[in-house]
Amino acid sequence: MVDRIAKEKLNIILLIDASRSMSGRRISQVDRAIADIQAYLKDFQNENTNVDFFLTLVPFSNDASFYNDKVSVPIDEFAYKGIKCGGYSNLHCAYEKLGEIMKKESKGGIMPDFGGPAPIILLLTDGHPTGQTYKKRLEEISEIPWFKAALRYGIAIELDDKRTVKVLSDFVGSNGDVISCYDAGMLKDIIKVIVLTASKVKSSGSNVASGPHVSQNLFARQMIAEALSDVESSGW
Repeated sequence: MVDRIAKEKLNIILLIDASRSMSGRRISQVDRAIADIQAYLKDFQNENTNVDFFLTLVPFSNDASFYNDKVSVPIDEFAYKGIKCGGYSNLHCAYEKLGEIMKKESKGGIMPDFGGPAPIILLLTDGHPTGQTYKKRLEEISEIPWFKAALRYGIAIELDDKRTVKVLSDFVGSNGDVISCYDAGMLKDIIKVIVLTASKVKSSGSNVASGPHVSQNLFARQMIAEALSDVESSGW
């Protein structure tokens, strides 16, 4: 049996647009991706000696909340029954929730006080945020060290809007990438490739706890780009 006490904690965080326009096929693809990710990571965790996976979902529309009012849930204990959509896309609310948990554990957050792998954060949206408050909230969380170190991806769902791509680009900064998903049918595979590939990179090797986050994130981005290319060429 694997000694779980010796493992590091790897946080995977999904900020999910749950506004009215995400209803139907878009949110159903998110649902399927989360189910697949949970199943894979549960098996992978049993075989892996470096990390335990923890999942946090933050659906946002008129407001934002932690799914089931729980944060950083062990992957084998996460109970998911889907997300209901409706309302507007108040991204600033999601950023506020993210700011709460990016703090160190000693300060009320979910991140370790010392060492450990940087989190993986995905932001999924199919439209431009409501209002401008999100800019101020992003400035605030961008000062948090663990957010700076995080591997961040923004997924633009079935839109061709330069304003929204700019919002996602600002979110990922220099520590991630923006992926355009022009067909919601591809969304499940895109989410899975990003999360699973990044998780494998961050949970392998001696650099998990002590290595530079920047170099590890860069390697993860390269591996994700290759994996997305392979999936695309196979007709996803």
